Amino acid sequence: MSKVFQELVAILKHASRGALCLVALAGALTSPVAAQEETPSVVFTIASQPLSSALHIFAETTDWQVSIPSEIVADMASPGVNGTHTPEEGLKALLVGTGLTYRVVSPKIVTLERESSTAFVPGMIAAGTAGAAGAMAATNGDATATGPAMAKPVQVPEVVVKDTRQRDNDTQSYVAEESSTATRTDTPFIQIPQSVGVVTQRVIQDQRAVRMDQALRNVSGIAIAQSNEGEANNDKMFCRGFPCAFFKNNLRNEDTNQVLTFRDISNVQRLEVLKGPPSVLYGRSEPGGIINILTKQPQAERYASIDQIIGSFNFYRTMVDVTGPMNESKTLLFRVNGAYENRESFRDFVEGQRYFIAPVFTWKASNKTTITIEGEYIHDRTTFDAGLPAVGEGIAQVPRSRFLGEPYNLSKTEEGRVSLLVAHRFTDSWRIESQFRADESNIQGNFAFSDGLLPDNQSLARTFFALSPDISSYYWRNDVIGKVATGSLKHELLGGVELGHQTASLKFGFAPLNNIDIFNPIYNQLPEPTAPDFLPNSRMFANAAGAYVQDQVALLNNLHLLVGARGDYFYQNSTVGTDVTKAENWGFSPRIGVSYQPIAPVSLYANVTRSFQPIFTPFSAISNVSKPTTATQYEAGVKTVLVPDRLTSTLAIYQINKRDAPVVDPANPFLILQTGAQRSQGVEFDIAAQLLAGWRAIATYAYTDARVTADTTIPVGNRLPLVARNTGSFWTTYDIQEGLFKGVGAGTGIFAVGQRAGDITNSFYLPGYVRWDAALYYRKQEILPHTNLVAQLNFLNLLNQEYFFGGQQSRGAAAFPGAPLSLLGSIKLEFF
Repeated sequence: MSKVFQELVAILKHASRGALCLVALAGALTSPVAAQEETPSVVFTIASQPLSSALHIFAETTDWQVSIPSEIVADMASPGVNGTHTPEEGLKALLVGTGLTYRVVSPKIVTLERESSTAFVPGMIAAGTAGAAGAMAATNGDATATGPAMAKPVQVPEVVVKDTRQRDNDTQSYVAEESSTATRTDTPFIQIPQSVGVVTQRVIQDQRAVRMDQALRNVSGIAIAQSNEGEANNDKMFCRGFPCAFFKNNLRNEDTNQVLTFRDISNVQRLEVLKGPPSVLYGRSEPGGIINILTKQPQAERYASIDQIIGSFNFYRTMVDVTGPMNESKTLLFRVNGAYENRESFRDFVEGQRYFIAPVFTWKASNKTTITIEGEYIHDRTTFDAGLPAVGEGIAQVPRSRFLGEPYNLSKTEEGRVSLLVAHRFTDSWRIESQFRADESNIQGNFAFSDGLLPDNQSLARTFFALSPDISSYYWRNDVIGKVATGSLKHELLGGVELGHQTASLKFGFAPLNNIDIFNPIYNQLPEPTAPDFLPNSRMFANAAGAYVQDQVALLNNLHLLVGARGDYFYQNSTVGTDVTKAENWGFSPRIGVSYQPIAPVSLYANVTRSFQPIFTPFSAISNVSKPTTATQYEAGVKTVLVPDRLTSTLAIYQINKRDAPVVDPANPFLILQTGAQRSQGVEFDIAAQLLAGWRAIATYAYTDARVTADTTIPVGNRLPLVARNTGSFWTTYDIQEGLFKGVGAGTGIFAVGQRAGDITNSFYLPGYVRWDAALYYRKQEILPHTNLVAQLNFLNLLNQEYFFGGQQSRGAAAFPGAPLSLLGSIKLEFF
């Protein structure tokens, strides 16, 4: 495979140079004297695609505004339109075969409706508003009226395609039409020259995912390190062999520096995973990719739901979702998501409780300006569970319920964050987004930490560990996005700057603790140690600044180029006692990608992109002259949209070379070393389908070869921890569409993970597993007036498979057992 990747690298390098030359040549051949006079005809290049996205392109091309009832275009496709036509002719062509027509509200503003409704009257556009009103009166006469035939206006929820078009119908489909994470613009899925995985709201609901990792199993190349499934205290994932970075609504949401407990899913609309180095738009990051959490936003129509979940091991979770307008003009909108959770576990002594609330307010200050304020508050109380230790090259053979801490193992976490987003459209082609967010988090924790088994392979050495960090962060991002044309070339430009400031104050201390017998544990042999003397207080702060630019170029109708670059500055200062350590780093992160559609449903793409990640921590053994970690990815693949809005797939092959990689010091798991190089290469495949009414499916496969390629401490060739060579998933559901059992549905799926190395030294391994899940549904529309019912029963680990989903990369805390057969029953009432 190495030879294949070497050839791929050479091809991509030459392709990159060739694409740049093509841009220069096209610009040189374009006459500067372009026709600027306004004519009644427009050049259309709209391919066959979902009707909603086709209308969006139509609106951008013609400067018309198209309003549609949101339910009309669901699951509809447009044949597209190409060539020079008037706007009327172009719109008619887009609507061929849809059963829709249009009427004019005022010049350049039209509303779509079904053909059985108001007929289109020729000449409306020229006649203007008065003509439109007259046509409405003539065609909508009321036979029972006693005066002139006047139509009573029918108010329907509308989506303005040009300004506020919804991304997808996430609640109904597994198929994502487009993604904004890769480019921060609404780019059709097939034109993005990089692999992106999307988990829609419907997938989250059907699988009854209550944790991030449960939803992210539906994306190829994702490996789980920690989650709350086994009562670990955070979400930690690997993307393409390297740690994933979390973002929320395009701003960073980092583990440890911003997030101290597992993220709540109740206000999550969808998850988008950008695979490969994301630094050109998102700054410092690991090269495997990012997980971008997109939250639920206020809606103009009233909606409320209450969702009660009851599950095995005394699991109780209540979620509420309320949204709607706050005034008659619907310029003030709100949404509030909240959750309460009380849980025990299949693990002895393990329990937890959580409160979560996330209010959002949107003010449509004008037709061009929107202001959104969003908040979150989490209060979480969780038992800390270090899992099971390693014995030899495997995991200790003890019951999966065996808890090897102490009953007083407890962490209490509070997190609060608030964000402000201002979006303003200067013209139809230019807009700006300015986003600010502040985070505050703290945790109080006392743990019996597992150090590792003694030579008798029975006595587990432990240490009492107490910590009390307070962390805060402030990030401000500003993007300017616009569209221009240089001759025959169309550009979508994005430029921006990002500023950040983070602080952390950490107190921690250790105390001796008795060993415990893993086969016959006796708890509370000694009273809980009094608070130990804390080590010298650690205080840290960091300042970050980045500037970036991106250009999406339509070279031809079927050939698109993406180029971008970012410069970053990162300064860190750490004080431990009287010792001060400083680090200052500069980074440059370029990206180039190209996509080519030989036929409309198929795209061939390739990219070369680079990441930048400063390495600095008070627990590090490196000095302030250490190099930042950098990595370069070479990727190529094939994307298909064989049936618009119903069948999409991505096949990707990649290689990531990472230099100056940080690793856990084998001699001291609390220290980090920077040494050597690592490489991840592999193949990934994702497919989402919704071919028949009521039938949905999503499937993934990944082959990931992630290894150490150069090092002075770790043997070259060692596998990177917790990353299996082979992983895959498949999930499908079917809902009966008519008859006596209409609304009844069922789903089933498997999640497979191969053997994984447990630590960087490959001293032990976690065995592979296959987990089978299933679900039953009953969905009843209007069981009561304006009330829908969704009843659901999910079976997790249906065959009661014993498995380990992750670990902490140390022999003492080697593996987190997965839950045995579990049931989650839920009833959800929706009010509208």
